Formats: sequence, C-alpha cells, structure tokens
Amino acid sequence: MKIWNIAGKVPDLEAEIAFIKATGGHVLLDNIIRIEDRDFRVVLLKWGDKYLHLFEKAVYEHHLEALLGNGLCHVVFEVPNLAEARLRALEAGARELMPPAFVSSGFGTRDVAFLQSPGGILFEFAEIHEHKVPELL
Repeated sequence: MKIWNIAGKVPDLEAEIAFIKATGGHVLLDNIIRIEDRDFRVVLLKWGDKYLHLFEKAVYEHHLEALLGNGLCHVVFEVPNLAEARLRALEAGARELMPPAFVSSGFGTRDVAFLQSPGGILFEFAEIHEHKVPELL
C-alpha cells in the first residue's frame, strides 16, 4: 500500500487552482466523475512531488455524520487488492462511508472504497486498473 494522492475540499476551485499554479504546481486533469448517480468535478494537480485532487464537494460527503469542512480531507492509498484491503480495514474497526465503486475518468480506471478510521481519519483505497495520468504514460 502506498499513498497515491491527497484530496482537498475547497470553496472555489478556480481560486485554489490559481493559488497552486502561482506556487509552482500545475493542473494535470480536470474531470467530471460519476459516483452514485451524481456528477462531481475533480481536478488533479501536481504540487511538489505529490498529486492533489481538489473538489468543491466530496463524493462521500453526504454519508458523513458531520459537515465536512474545507481543507485537506482524505488520503488515497493505492492497494493491489481492494477487497482484501477493505475487509482488513473493516475488521480493524473502520466504517465504510459508501459502497465500493468503479470509477473511470481522465486519470484512468479504478475500483475505490471510502472509509473512516475509528478516530475519524477519512481515507480511500484505490485498486488502479489503468493509469492515464499524462506524466505516468
């Protein structure tokens, strides 16, 4: 398991993109993804040596018990087997925020699961089937 990216919720995507560009980052992809019959705009940036997904609303937000504030909100771990990683986390006490989902977008294809640790840490497991991030091709 390794960190693939971190994710942040912001009130104004365009303003945040401008800020990150001004501090040396750049946009790799700007996509609409569909999960649970809802569309979400997700922007993938490279800032320093890491990837950052930004959005104005998290795909799992309506499943949370409390309002999700702005700022960094979850970390994405790339896993070789989503079913095994998900089960291990659930057995250790994690709460599943929504059913696992298949996602296809400009960044490629993957199966994902959104979970919350017993202490409240939000995280995503992603089993990546195809990378389409331009600099990884």
